[in-house]
Amino acid sequence: MRKLSLIHLVILLCLSVFAFSTHSIASSKDGLLKIHFFDVGQGDAIFVEAPNGSQVLIDGGPDNAVVQKLGETMPFYDKDIDLVVLTHSDADHVTGLIGVLERYEIENIVYSNIVRKSSLYNAWQEVVAKEGASVIDPMVNKVIDLGNGVILAIIHPAESLAGKVMDKVNNESVVLMLKYGEMEVLLTGDIEARAERQIILSGVALDADILKVAHHGSRTSTSEEFLYGVSPQVAVIQVGAKNRYGHPTKEVLGRLENFGIKVYRTDVDGSVKIVSDGENYQMIITN
Repeated sequence: MRKLSLIHLVILLCLSVFAFSTHSIASSKDGLLKIHFFDVGQGDAIFVEAPNGSQVLIDGGPDNAVVQKLGETMPFYDKDIDLVVLTHSDADHVTGLIGVLERYEIENIVYSNIVRKSSLYNAWQEVVAKEGASVIDPMVNKVIDLGNGVILAIIHPAESLAGKVMDKVNNESVVLMLKYGEMEVLLTGDIEARAERQIILSGVALDADILKVAHHGSRTSTSEEFLYGVSPQVAVIQVGAKNRYGHPTKEVLGRLENFGIKVYRTDVDGSVKIVSDGENYQMIITN
């Protein structure tokens, strides 16, 4: 087993540092950041492997397909994940995470502990309580240091949502900027135009090389104003083939085309992998 450096949570507003112990097994320490956009149907599941071996899973898709994807990506003997992030509590993001928590040992969990009438969300909260992981309340200006120059900066929501009663949660999604050297990837959950506007007005730096398109390419997201602020070279849409919502919509695909952005889609391309040394990156279709 290879020993990993600590992950740190830095709250910029008060300049406090919280250290997490980590123990997942690095499959390789080759100086490369690997980001896997898994094809899990109509939902999101993103797996990040930092150069030092730290592992992060962001969302889990609509079923247990993510468990199979992790088994294909992680060494068979590796049953630990350093950090799990639930961007929001809709079924196409949380369902697969329940199975992940039942099968893997999770050290840290980021999610907004809202109050919601949902048997699925209640099941999620129950497995989180059983897991005994450290739970982090997400809000803007928190930064998670994955080590070796890789950070996850939380840029939304603007405040803690813990204890708030909510039903519609797309615009409260946890939005993350993943940075490694000169390379930046914006991970947007399911935010819509209202939240995009809020983030723009906050003045946070949005420029990124790669954009994970919000809400599977719904017409209510990925506004022109937001694309102008992010100015990505590449966009990744996690979406199910022939889904009943008509995602990704012609409107969003048209906007991306108008901005000259190269698009990868899991319904067409399958799982998409990004490999970066912190300066350059390569897009790889993995299935």
